[in-house]
Amino acid sequence: MATKSQLKKGKSAPKKKPSKPAPKKAAVTKKPGPAKKTKPAKGTASDAKAYSLAEFVNMTYLTENGVKAWLKQGRLSGRQNKTGEWMIDAANLDAPHVKRLVR
Repeated sequence: MATKSQLKKGKSAPKKKPSKPAPKKAAVTKKPGPAKKTKPAKGTASDAKAYSLAEFVNMTYLTENGVKAWLKQGRLSGRQNKTGEWMIDAANLDAPHVKRLVR
């Protein structure tokens, strides 16, 4: 920057040399590889024991409507088969909020 005395005399501030821009790095992009097919782990819902809605109701003090509501709320885990019937995972019987309701 120019000093006051330099500006009064008509001298301009010394110009800075433009700095060289940093060399640009080439962007590295990963290409998606072939999708790997994985088998479900043992003990997952797909190969675990499951009970029909009626069987689960008979094993617990829950009603059919109660079990359906708990499935929708996520308090029970299960799935619907091709015909639309609910299959409730056997692991639910060990959950503390269900364990106290087992007959």
